[in-house]
Amino acid sequence: MKISIITTTLNSEKTLAYTLSSVFVQTYKKIEHIIVDGGSTDKTLDIIKKHKVKNKKFFYYKNSSIYEALNLGIKKSTGDYILILNSDDILEASNTIEKATKFLQNKKKDLIVLGSVTYFNNNQFNTINRYYNPKKFKPWMMIFGTMPPHPGAFIPRSIAKNNLYNKEFLIAADFDFFLRTLNIKKYKYQIIRLNITRMKTGGISGKNLLSHLNSSNEIIHSLKINKIYSNILFVYLRFISKIFQIYLFNKRAKNKYYINNYYKKLIEFDFKILTNIKKLDWSKNFVLSALNLAFLGSMFTKEVRLYKELIHWPDGVFARKIDTFLYKKPGRVILKNLKINQNIKRIVILGYLDNRSRNYLEKKFNKPIINYSLFYGDIKKIIKNFKFKIKKQDLCFITLPTPKQEQLAEFIASKNKNFKIICIGGSLNIASGVETQVPKLLQKYEFIWRLRYETLRRLNRLIKTFYYYLIGKYIFKIYNNKSYEILK
Repeated sequence: MKISIITTTLNSEKTLAYTLSSVFVQTYKKIEHIIVDGGSTDKTLDIIKKHKVKNKKFFYYKNSSIYEALNLGIKKSTGDYILILNSDDILEASNTIEKATKFLQNKKKDLIVLGSVTYFNNNQFNTINRYYNPKKFKPWMMIFGTMPPHPGAFIPRSIAKNNLYNKEFLIAADFDFFLRTLNIKKYKYQIIRLNITRMKTGGISGKNLLSHLNSSNEIIHSLKINKIYSNILFVYLRFISKIFQIYLFNKRAKNKYYINNYYKKLIEFDFKILTNIKKLDWSKNFVLSALNLAFLGSMFTKEVRLYKELIHWPDGVFARKIDTFLYKKPGRVILKNLKINQNIKRIVILGYLDNRSRNYLEKKFNKPIINYSLFYGDIKKIIKNFKFKIKKQDLCFITLPTPKQEQLAEFIASKNKNFKIICIGGSLNIASGVETQVPKLLQKYEFIWRLRYETLRRLNRLIKTFYYYLIGKYIFKIYNNKSYEILK
């Protein structure tokens, strides 16, 4: 039995590598992977050309819609069954197709087989936030806009070729396809107890309110042209069932599935967040910085940016806006639990260093402490006057406030082949007792405690940062599409 997997692409450079790889690592051999590109102008075509793809068939169909591209893929397919895999989705596991074919072997060739799908945000494939099992689906439910999960369906090639997607639809052609095949022509179907695909949320039908409205209107239109009575109220009722898909399933059980490292390693995550400082990889270059409101606000103003060597620890309540399972780890706790690698020969402090802080570091790490004072002024002046030579076996702490310390760290990283830098800010003074410890009552809201001195300057900075964060999140939405990896 041969399976044809069809993937359409259009400027899919950020996600395509792991989609292709999830097919390439399949243990089942009789697979053809048909890729139809709609005219990509980014690195998508290079990825398709260079990446390992199982029995690849590639077609370039410029200016085609998704469903026009899918129709071409169906026409060019030679498999017994067709499976649609979007360019930002992945197959559930490396043996998914093998398990499915064992089920399909004993079935009639005109049977549509429906499997489950799970959903994840960004590139967090191991954190499932929605589960759609079609076991309760019935064709009559389509008058309410309900359809089985499209990327979980194995469709006989003969049925797909005789019922191509209606290119009149931009969003709901998959609904229209199932309406015609399952409801009107009454092809037989069966449910398979298997998760087929992990889908990335925010596709063309669900990326915002407008897409939901357009999708609903197209569903009504499909029902109308197929002469099935419904109304807009019926169709909007489908969102109730989606709420159950979000809450009524065992998230822990679904997250047990392990995503193959072969393609997970291909992803360059935007945020890399370290929750256990003892797991810091000393064999690599790194810049370790706090993920907090100050950093996120500075991202909007482009004073700081994300890059390969930058790692964060979760600091402050705003880290939970990235992932709700992140809990605050103050810089003083990071410093307290830090165990440095034996290859580190000296500690370099860039910025102000109080004698009590020096004594604290000497006692804790038992290494020579080097202090290099920085020029007072904006970051351009600091960088212009920075003459210190970083050595391979140095561990550098920067005691400037955000974003200056992150800007200096990135400058140092760009000029040195080897570097290990921690943007510690004022946490060193708190850890060493130069500043008073934060009361337990305010530990989650440490920024309030810090307002007790230099109040006007700190309050002005806090308000500005919070303003930039809100603008960035809710108007420009610069954080929404960022991927993140939790390093545990």
